[in-house]
Amino acid sequence: MDVQLQGLSESDAYSLFSQIIIPRPIAWVLSDNGVEHGDERWNLGPFSYFNGITSDPPMIMFSIGDSMAEKVKDTHRNLKNNPECVISLACVDQAKDMQNSAEDLPAGESEVKKFNIALSDWNWPVPRVTDAPVSMGCIASQFTRVGNTEQILVFAEITRLWVRDDVGALDSKGQLRIDVEAFDPLARVGKGAYAKLSEVFRV
Repeated sequence: MDVQLQGLSESDAYSLFSQIIIPRPIAWVLSDNGVEHGDERWNLGPFSYFNGITSDPPMIMFSIGDSMAEKVKDTHRNLKNNPECVISLACVDQAKDMQNSAEDLPAGESEVKKFNIALSDWNWPVPRVTDAPVSMGCIASQFTRVGNTEQILVFAEITRLWVRDDVGALDSKGQLRIDVEAFDPLARVGKGAYAKLSEVFRV
C-alpha cells in the first residue's frame, strides 16, 4: 500500500504516525505550576514523542503539540518559567493513571490532585511519581519550534536519577544494570493505546 501523505491535516498525520512509529517510551513529565497554586501546584502530563539523544551530558528530548491543543500547554509554559522537572517512566500497572493524566484540564489545575496520583519527595526540587520504577530529575535547556505549526521540541539534561531497588542493581564492575522484567515499562502504540514487552531477547 502506497500511502499518500500530501494534504493530511496535522491531527490526521499524528493519528497515522503515532500508530506507525511504535512502540514508543513515554515521558511522564511533572512540572511546577507555581507554589502559589497550593495543592494544585504540580502538573503531570505524558509525551510519547520522546527519547534519549546524548550521553555527555545525558539528555532527552520530547515534543509538545501546542498547535493541536490550540494553546500553550501547561508543561511548556511551566518549563519556560521553571526549567526543573521530573520525567518518570511508568510501568504497565500505571496505564490508567497515565491515560488519566493526558486529560485536558484548565490551566493551573493539577492532574496529580484530580486523579490522586501519589508523589514522593527526593533529592530534587520537584517530587517524583511514587509508583514509577524510574524517575529522572531534569533541567529543560532548549525549546525549538519545528514544522509548520506550534510543535515544540524540549531538550533537557538529566541531572538526577532514581531507580526502584528491584529494577536496578550494580554488577561486579559497579555498573547499574536494569531488570527489564521488573521494570515492566509501559509503551505507547497509538492514541490511548498502550503495550507491554512480552519477551526480551539478545542476538
